[in-house]
Amino acid sequence: MNHNHVIIIGSGVAGIATALFLRKAGIASTIYEGRTAELEKGAGFLLTSNGVNVLAEIGCKDKVISNSTIIKSIYQINSENEVESITNNYNEKHYKSPMINVMRSNIVKVLLEEAQRQGIEIKYDKKLISVNQSSKSVEAFFEDGTSVKGDIVVGADGTFSKTREAVASDAKLDYSGMWGLQGVSYVDDFEWDESSGYLYYDENLSFVFGKAHPTNKMNILWQAFSIAPEKLPTKDFEKASTQTIRELLNKMMKDWKVTNNLFKIVENTEQIFARSIHEVKNLTTWSKGRVVLVGDAVHTANPFVGQGASYSLEDAMVLAKNLRDHDYRDAFHYYEKDRRKRTEELNALFLNKHMEFNMDKKINEYKITWE
Repeated sequence: MNHNHVIIIGSGVAGIATALFLRKAGIASTIYEGRTAELEKGAGFLLTSNGVNVLAEIGCKDKVISNSTIIKSIYQINSENEVESITNNYNEKHYKSPMINVMRSNIVKVLLEEAQRQGIEIKYDKKLISVNQSSKSVEAFFEDGTSVKGDIVVGADGTFSKTREAVASDAKLDYSGMWGLQGVSYVDDFEWDESSGYLYYDENLSFVFGKAHPTNKMNILWQAFSIAPEKLPTKDFEKASTQTIRELLNKMMKDWKVTNNLFKIVENTEQIFARSIHEVKNLTTWSKGRVVLVGDAVHTANPFVGQGASYSLEDAMVLAKNLRDHDYRDAFHYYEKDRRKRTEELNALFLNKHMEFNMDKKINEYKITWE
């Protein structure tokens, strides 16, 4: 279909992947990012086979894998240092691609390089303040006083999306009752299996880590999560110093009878990213007029489902495919029908504790056919 130009708000995984899939569909786009021209901040994530398979469709799979670590098993170990389960991963055998642990900066760098190679323009220091629509176009207005007109706006601007206001002004972010931490670290003597991920936990804290790069010194990616009914004040959490967060973790882990290297991972982390985890509520539609949402802007993923980045990549592919085949109204309809069903089913499986085989099968048997 004839979509002359698409405005994409946000240059994270969802935004760049959307631009690459639109280019594959023969649709031009420009990305507008509120940050300066530096790699996106954050530690990283586990990317399951479904997400890696999407990367293959835009020619980025092999480069991302070469800058990550393939995870072949997951160990669950309690705070008494007792191994409670070992889950072997056969995703590469059954679903064509491995599960990988990858730094956010490495996957974004690969996507950026491919976007630049294909001539996709990214404009930085463009913080969105509002969107105005007419019957024939849509205009995005930025904090620097500039604006741009296009046929469609794609909001790929994350959990705290400004674009979301143009789709559903009554949508809100609710605190989920959980907080999370992320960091990148190292230890001098990595005593664990380098092709495995590890979950240490007690009733109050889950600490997940594994290697995420084959050669970098700072190559351990870790995350920690805790259930906390009351949200921690921003000044004491998101804006707290790294040392303050270290002290919080050390206090929660002080009775753990585990290897000292686990504490070294926290100690050797230069910057800890803290966030209260939110959920998007009252979002009755994913689009309005010529504006549509993708990634965390539309469905914040529970971190224990491990699908945040994979959801974003799948969104990008499905949206671009539908815009290739339909006018924007139908494209948005079919995109939401497909993706809402997909994300709600996976989230429901997790909440109902139907994990292990059912979850893995449901995640990886979902297929997007480009042709």
